[in-house]
Amino acid sequence: MRLRRFAMLVVLVLMLPLTGFAASRPTVTILAFAQGFAWPELFGSTGLERTEKLAELEDRLGVNIEIVWGDESTVRMKALTDLIAHTGRYDILMVGSDGGVQLYGWGGYLEPLDYYLENYPMEWFDPKEVFPKFLDANRMPPGGPLYALPYYSFGAGMIYRADIFERYGLTPPDTVDELFTVLQKLKEGLEKDGLDMYPITMRAAPGEEPSLDLLGFVYAYAGYPAIFEGGAVTIEEIKKTKAKPILNSEDFKKGFTAYVEILREYGPPGASNHTWVDMMNLYAAGKAVILMPSAINGYAAITITEDPAVKKYSRFALAPKGPSGKRIQSFWTFSLGINADSKHKLAAWKVLSYLCGREAIQAFAERTGWPNVPMRSVLYSQNLIDRYGLEQIELNEESIDIAEPYYFPYIPELPDFMDKIGTACSRAVAGEDIDKVLDELQLWALDRMFKAGYYR
Repeated sequence: MRLRRFAMLVVLVLMLPLTGFAASRPTVTILAFAQGFAWPELFGSTGLERTEKLAELEDRLGVNIEIVWGDESTVRMKALTDLIAHTGRYDILMVGSDGGVQLYGWGGYLEPLDYYLENYPMEWFDPKEVFPKFLDANRMPPGGPLYALPYYSFGAGMIYRADIFERYGLTPPDTVDELFTVLQKLKEGLEKDGLDMYPITMRAAPGEEPSLDLLGFVYAYAGYPAIFEGGAVTIEEIKKTKAKPILNSEDFKKGFTAYVEILREYGPPGASNHTWVDMMNLYAAGKAVILMPSAINGYAAITITEDPAVKKYSRFALAPKGPSGKRIQSFWTFSLGINADSKHKLAAWKVLSYLCGREAIQAFAERTGWPNVPMRSVLYSQNLIDRYGLEQIELNEESIDIAEPYYFPYIPELPDFMDKIGTACSRAVAGEDIDKVLDELQLWALDRMFKAGYYR
């Protein structure tokens, strides 16, 4: 009996280190949207599963990994609350390169990643594999510390129906003048033939969303980021030159007006309330000939469509050039950063390097079939070449090469500007007078910048 008890005691003692080790592993918590879409190889098709791949990764890194999902608005609010309160509840957060990096990076809410890249290189993530612009877009200020890594990313482009273009003898427009000509011919042809389609779909819902595309039009028409005097885009430039907002100037108005008029004249009804989801669904349903300039939404449409013509005849082209000779922009990265208040920063870095590393991004490309990836090696992977052809892949790379990440200002007030500019666009598309809308926008912008202390 004593021997049996002794044997049991030995077994328990031997088990203690293992139990203690498992319990002592740090837990890294991720906050993100796109449940069931992002990293299903780890979290399953519902986003709530614990896959074998996840267990293997946890064991390999010596961490426990949890993820909290929500819709985009909810996730942004949760991130804002956690960061400002310095609670460190979430170790890795989805921040995005259209406001999150600018606000949180400058405010010291995100952990700079350059130190970890240099001192803790991980096998999954090699910065040399990433298109430089997708990393540059996650630095704040431009050229400063790196605050996030990209998971999927895109430059501007146009998805169009090649069969409809051929029907009316059209080719992809290289300039905005040609774009207006193409749109008019499409409108006339579709109406004459009784086809239930609209020439184009773009987004103009109230809030920040349209600004990503709208400001790309402003850039193409003005030839520079015409949001502040002199094209200033950084805090230092604005303060040094006392550059004021110019949102009711001719340089800003030309691109703004072109965007609004295209939707008024050639877009679908209700476009003033359309988000990227509406763009995607309209194109997927075969109701739009062109989707631009956020072509990624066209690729999403091709993935979900039940219309064989959409799947067979959709093509990618570069976004048209404006009168300045610069092309329309639309540039974004789904990027993730580390909470500066995380209690497990090194563990978070190891997890982040996997989430945005080559293996995860290759899995994204194979699962979605989208060529909107931040790594050239993945863009030229065989599954994407087989799906779209080498010429289409090369055009996607060109759209990245000619992209200008800083076509909007890199200042912590950017989320406010995106929200107000997008809402102004929505009002104008809905029929309000453009001059009135822009005058009100300019007054708001001046007040916002004075209150932020830029002109002291």
